[in-house]
Amino acid sequence: YAGNIYGSQRAADFIIKERQRMEKLEKQAIELLQMMCGSTGCVISDSGGKDSSVLKHIALKAHEIYGLPFSVRHNHTTVDAPETVYFVRDEKKKYENMGIKYEIHYPAQSMWQLIVAHKTPPTRVMRYCCADLKENTGMGEKLVTGVRKAESRNRKENQGAVTFTKPKR
Repeated sequence: YAGNIYGSQRAADFIIKERQRMEKLEKQAIELLQMMCGSTGCVISDSGGKDSSVLKHIALKAHEIYGLPFSVRHNHTTVDAPETVYFVRDEKKKYENMGIKYEIHYPAQSMWQLIVAHKTPPTRVMRYCCADLKENTGMGEKLVTGVRKAESRNRKENQGAVTFTKPKR
């Protein structure tokens, strides 16, 4: 009985309600991903972070329920923490063992080489790192990224559940 485990009936009720809320959100996300990608599938973008892990979980669920075809791609930035690099390598093995393609894309230049080439580290105004290290794959593909609205005011105020970006040339 949850009330005994968590110390009070109020806490147990909260946990049950929260679990139900999360299950509903998970179901909606699975259905949305299936609706957007359908039988042609998609590429799940994996940064190695928690948002990407949730997105991969949703894609796996959609694969189990609807047969959603998908692959996973990680764009190696050359400046990730060692723990992130090890985690991504482990995830690659895990997904490939399930028969799901998992690609690690290595950039033409490292972050350090880009800093020298641009003569400055990336800033809020000069955001070349994303363009050069993260946004240079996926042309012509349905590329799905996990981005939380809570990460920025602009996202919270201006984005829906799905955002279609203008392809870069």
